[in-house]
Amino acid sequence: RGLLEEAWQSLAEGGVDQIVTVGLNAEDSDRNRQIAEARAGVFYTVGWHPHERRPPDAGALTRLDELLRHPRAVAIGEIGLDGFFRAGYHETPLAEQLLSLHALMELADAHSKPVIIHTRDTDAEILTALAAWPRVRGVMHCFSGGTDFAARCLDLGYVLSFSGIVTFPKSDHIQSAARIVGATSYTVETDAPFLAPVPHRGRANLPGFVAATARFVAGLRGESEAEVRGNAAATARRLFGLDPADVIAL
Repeated sequence: RGLLEEAWQSLAEGGVDQIVTVGLNAEDSDRNRQIAEARAGVFYTVGWHPHERRPPDAGALTRLDELLRHPRAVAIGEIGLDGFFRAGYHETPLAEQLLSLHALMELADAHSKPVIIHTRDTDAEILTALAAWPRVRGVMHCFSGGTDFAARCLDLGYVLSFSGIVTFPKSDHIQSAARIVGATSYTVETDAPFLAPVPHRGRANLPGFVAATARFVAGLRGESEAEVRGNAAATARRLFGLDPADVIAL
């Protein structure tokens, strides 16, 4: 509760007037529904994270389907593949992750909703999986690839989303992608409470910190912060179908 209140207080500092809060499973997606119902300018997604131990069963799929019918549900995610295995952290076999991914991609296709894609150490596998669903579009969450992977994602119709990772040392490959992506094909995000950007590293990430990421990307692209913020916001609103008049009262 304390961190959530701190998150709301950070909005004005960062000039954030709309939020998409992301679901990790059916229970978490329902919690995000409650948050979105309580405030103007807040929307939510319905997800099944690749770290989930099993694909959604019939009951979970029914609940996810119900949650997607809500007027403030704007996307499916976080979904995807994660190849960074570590005991006690992530042990879900790739075969199980693929079953989950395709179940949620089918839901996205049926509801004509965009997807939020998590991928880590699975570039080839995620590209193959996404190509099997040509009618589905979405965003590559916390984009951490280089220019070649960026081009492949863009060819599939996906937007790149740059998180605080782009500001970190040794992120040259991500920074190269941020320089070359078109003005209408990227956005910026927090992944709150994780991945706080420089100069906030070491703290819980807050929505307002997205301004620091936008400022850094602007420097990479040789553009003004206002231009990058405007392009990123316009891309997110177009992708998720957000009403620009439905905003948080700052």
